[in-house]
Amino acid sequence: HHFSSISQVKPLFYNGFVVWLIMRGHHMGHQSPHYLKLKGKTYYFSRRVPKVLQKHSNCSRIEICLHTSFESKAIRQASLLAQELDDQWSILRRRERNDRIARLFGCNVSNEVQTVSQQSRGPLLSEALETYLSLKGAGRSMTFEAGARRSIGYLLEVAECKPIDAYQRRDANALREFLRERGLAKESIARNLTNVRAVINFVLREHGIQPNTAFSGIYLGENEAPKRRYVPTADELRKLQQMCKQYDDEPRWILGLISDTGLRLSEAIGLSKEDVCLSSAIPHINVVPRPWRRLKTLTSERKVPLIGVSLWAAGRAYNEAGGGLLFPRHCTVSKAFANSASASLNKWVKRKINKDLVVHSLRHAFRDRLRAVECPSDMIDVLGGWARKGVGENYGNGYDLRLCAAWLTKL
Repeated sequence: HHFSSISQVKPLFYNGFVVWLIMRGHHMGHQSPHYLKLKGKTYYFSRRVPKVLQKHSNCSRIEICLHTSFESKAIRQASLLAQELDDQWSILRRRERNDRIARLFGCNVSNEVQTVSQQSRGPLLSEALETYLSLKGAGRSMTFEAGARRSIGYLLEVAECKPIDAYQRRDANALREFLRERGLAKESIARNLTNVRAVINFVLREHGIQPNTAFSGIYLGENEAPKRRYVPTADELRKLQQMCKQYDDEPRWILGLISDTGLRLSEAIGLSKEDVCLSSAIPHINVVPRPWRRLKTLTSERKVPLIGVSLWAAGRAYNEAGGGLLFPRHCTVSKAFANSASASLNKWVKRKINKDLVVHSLRHAFRDRLRAVECPSDMIDVLGGWARKGVGENYGNGYDLRLCAAWLTKL
């Protein structure tokens, strides 16, 4: 009598046992709501290509190794991949629908595109995207490729796939309106337009063709005053550091390390044990590029002395880490999971300290604290890995580690 809402019961045979798979209506016929498959201890993303779209692919099922044995991480990655596939399949369905409409009214869309191609010298947008990713995407994170594909996919929703030097202002304006209708914020619309412009103009330069200005200077409305990020008070910072010592676990070690070093979250979770120099005369960390985590700018590479709670956090993480990574729960040898770490840490600090506080607020506070002790601005830039102003700042070997430590101890 408890099975009144069950739509189907199926027997499966696994290692000699009969397992009854009970499926409700909305899950019926699919192996997992997250498109996950477990092989050994590793999760794979596995999703069937819709039959009507299989003619566009060389396979009937897409299967991708997610390189993780943690279900929560696999679910997050699978969700992103599923959304990307839905976007691409939506584009293909739209093209087929447009072709049917064109044939219905006696138009030949392919001939029109071919005529434009004969008048242009640039490659098709789809080809340009692959060229851009192969050249610019080397060593970049998955989000770089995902962002570029998403932005180009949006453009293909409102315009045909044609040579990249054939796109006009009306295509850019149509993309802007399409993104507005989807409810994207002005910053998100600007980012997508920037991605499209980057793909088109990079590949045009590679072909020796003048840049296309169709996607430049698109009007998005009057500029608004940027919202200032909340900066924790001295009391809130002390409370946060005390709670980090009280909880004494990996997420709190990350927060503690950031609190007195001003590291970016991605810089912190991407550290290896080799980057931590605790036995040095001046304990410090080396912020350098790693295969699993690139740095934001060239000036981000630096040595940061360890003081206060950051020294405690680095020591605890170093002693507890079993492998070569300092924070193995949030980083693997293939990828640093900064986005998921940011979400969980932000949720914790908002609940425990202040609802307006986020992890990046600690970096803002770090700069304010250095200002308060009258630290020179160029020293602040060196300690925080901010872009330096002026050509002369790049001359010489820079500040000595002892001088950097002297300023940090004043905090």
